[in-house]
Amino acid sequence: YAASKAAAYSLTQAIRHELGQQGTVVLSVHPGPVDTDMAKSIGVSDADPPSVVAQAIIKALELGEPHVFPDSRAQQIGREYKHFAKQVVE
Repeated sequence: YAASKAAAYSLTQAIRHELGQQGTVVLSVHPGPVDTDMAKSIGVSDADPPSVVAQAIIKALELGEPHVFPDSRAQQIGREYKHFAKQVVE
């Protein structure tokens, strides 16, 4: 699972660069537990509603943010990632 997520993220970074040259916006969306049937089936009961994902994508497009951490748990990870990205990636 982790390897497939890392591969998807790497692909997103590559196509963001390539498609960005023609003006296409590519976002990487990193949700945590969201209130879906899948989350319920594994016992998650306190997840944010799916609407937070759509709202976060719209906000990211408006702000020009390439990474979307839509729900409250993902936002915690997003803050840590931002620090890592500034120190290591950038």
